[in-house]
Amino acid sequence: MQSSSTERISIAGVAREAGVSNATIHNRYPDIAERVRALQSKAGKRSTKALPDTTDILQRKLAEAHEEIDRLKADLVRSQSINLRLIREYELLQASLQGRK
Repeated sequence: MQSSSTERISIAGVAREAGVSNATIHNRYPDIAERVRALQSKAGKRSTKALPDTTDILQRKLAEAHEEIDRLKADLVRSQSINLRLIREYELLQASLQGRK
């Protein structure tokens, strides 16, 4: 049976490849039908096992994003403080220049 890696196995697919009906697989070859069902079950379990790994990755990335947000907030506070200090210096210099005129 030719199948791609993304194609799911099914009794209909096996019957189609063999050139027989689904009923023929079920009635004449119940052992083949059972093997197909076992493969389907195994593939289903394999795909559900991957979900927790994905969840772990997403949770880690979310935690990293929160840490980055906290760092950026701290940088913003520092920048605002520096900006206020520079504004005060500028105002003092302006006042000093006004006093000289």
